[in-house]
Amino acid sequence: MLPILCETMIDNPWELSKWLPAAVLFGIAFIVFVFRKWLSGAILYVTLTRSRQHYSEDYVTIRNELSPPLRLFLPIAFLTAACHMAVFIPIPWHGLLIKMADTAVTAIAFWLLFKTSMVIGVIVLRGKRVKDQPIGVSAASLLVSMIRVGILFIGAFVILSYWVSNIAGLITGLGIGGLALTLAAQDTIGNFLASLVILFDQPFKVGDWITMNEAKGEVLAIGIRSTRLRAPEGALVSVPNKMLVEASVTNETERERRRTNQSLIIPWEVPWETVEGFKKALIEALNEHEDIVGTPLVALSELSGAGMTLYMSYYTGGDYRGMMATRDAVNAMITKLSHSFGFSFWIPERVLVQNEQQGLTVIPSVDGKPHKE
Repeated sequence: MLPILCETMIDNPWELSKWLPAAVLFGIAFIVFVFRKWLSGAILYVTLTRSRQHYSEDYVTIRNELSPPLRLFLPIAFLTAACHMAVFIPIPWHGLLIKMADTAVTAIAFWLLFKTSMVIGVIVLRGKRVKDQPIGVSAASLLVSMIRVGILFIGAFVILSYWVSNIAGLITGLGIGGLALTLAAQDTIGNFLASLVILFDQPFKVGDWITMNEAKGEVLAIGIRSTRLRAPEGALVSVPNKMLVEASVTNETERERRRTNQSLIIPWEVPWETVEGFKKALIEALNEHEDIVGTPLVALSELSGAGMTLYMSYYTGGDYRGMMATRDAVNAMITKLSHSFGFSFWIPERVLVQNEQQGLTVIPSVDGKPHKE
């Protein structure tokens, strides 16, 4: 069959039935190329009707991403079809032309898929806005990146299949090499999988303040290998994701409330009636404070040689700065309240102790005698 076709092509290569289909398709490709901007806009206008009507910002983003590859794909697709129909070209050159055309249209098609994967991220984030789903921007970005890597990988093999006859052998060789690379990069792969757990499970997110045994600070970025924190001292700390997944991590930002414990020592010289009145007034003041959550606890927790220990515990909101502001206001109120009742809290006395080796040392005292806790 092939020799007969070759002989026929050589004898009469310009027979109408051999070049007319290719010429028609080439003409269509030229027309589509001229009107490519209008055609691609019309296709996106129709296919993205829902986004255009309800999510105008998403529609503009998707349209801007998909327009460039779609404008090229439409004319190249017809041009590739014309190349396949150009049987009047000698077979060796015709085969090369088909390979080149198939490579071009495949590359542009996978470029279009590469851009289309971004739509998944837009849909995921749209669902988060509408339904308050637990997936964040970082997780959506990573999901899109993984899909794009897969598209590039598959596209490369599809294009190679046009030019390499033994593609199966190439895949086998790459598989063996990939296995060796996997064994050599176990920690990196472990950190990558841990990053997926962090991004999709979301024990914390960018902007949260977290604490763990090894480090603490504000989360700046969640990467493929490590998570970067800004420590309280201002240093940049990189923590491997695998360590974060395995460790016990406290998300301080997600606190619903913070507890404050405080102990005050009232000297024995203060009359009991004054202590009772101060305690009652303190409870009333804490209950009336608008930034204190729940019912505060005030009780005499301990009796010692120094005096009566008044224990106080209360909850504030989850914000750290708000908690510190509340503590400041409460401490100022306690100071004014104690002055109004005419007493001051017990302050440990300090005495100087002479030591031949260490010299003078200041230590607390109880009843005027040195006391080491």
